[in-house]
Amino acid sequence: MDQLALCQAIKAQYESLPKQVRQAASFVLDHPQEVAVMSMREQARLAGIPPSTMTRLAKRLGLKGYDDIRAIFVNAVRAKGYEYGSRVPALVEMKQKVGETSLLLDLANTTTDHIRASCRDDNLAAMVRAAKILSGARDIYCLGLRSSFPVAFHFCHVASYFKNNVHLVEGAGESGIMALMGTLGPKDALLVCSLSPYSRRSVALTRYLSQQKVKIVAISDNASSPVARLAGEAILVKKQTASFFDTLTPAFMVSELLAALMAATSKVDVRALVSQTEEKLWAMGEWWSVD
Repeated sequence: MDQLALCQAIKAQYESLPKQVRQAASFVLDHPQEVAVMSMREQARLAGIPPSTMTRLAKRLGLKGYDDIRAIFVNAVRAKGYEYGSRVPALVEMKQKVGETSLLLDLANTTTDHIRASCRDDNLAAMVRAAKILSGARDIYCLGLRSSFPVAFHFCHVASYFKNNVHLVEGAGESGIMALMGTLGPKDALLVCSLSPYSRRSVALTRYLSQQKVKIVAISDNASSPVARLAGEAILVKKQTASFFDTLTPAFMVSELLAALMAATSKVDVRALVSQTEEKLWAMGEWWSVD
């Protein structure tokens, strides 16, 4: 049985299911990503039901247990992992049909449309609230793994010009991750960027920090993504283009807008702090000079 067949079976039985089992069925239908990456107990907690209810759902579907349902969704996620490769022929075909210049314009126009979509009213309001959360935090942790890493790095780099409490969580030597083992809590905040296919480690770290009551701000591509569901504020961006890889440009823009808004609303002398940082970088020889 594949994911489509399983979902059809759930829908066919939905109305006849007991109330709590129906809640489990609704969770499975509405949150396929979470079914694949979260444990049964975590899913039951989010659905507001006992873990045993998830098992009851599986047996109503003729399966041995809930692990069988998870396995179907895990296989579906793994199959999507090859999505990039499957999009290459369409990219080549498009180039052959419209030519190189028109292909580039199409890619650029799609990304521009995604940027405009990111600036809708609800997203802008979420950015304002997110900037307040980050500005008021004792420490800010920036997390983005695999393709999302540059977004987290860029925010950390820019914000560090005027804030000394911004920390990048990175995998090199596990040093960044070990920093999370300290005393974290409600006074701290996490800015996480995670776009599908979602990094398992990003989800696990975000969940851990959420359990420590750290305030979560997420940049993601879906309101039901694992990190968006854990976040106090989620800012959604679109990413797919005609290319085989997804664009990070809208996510980059959000990270820059957050940093700019934090600087513009800061109660400290941001101009002096930025100038001091620049002076130190020049003194360290970080930037090339013709002199």
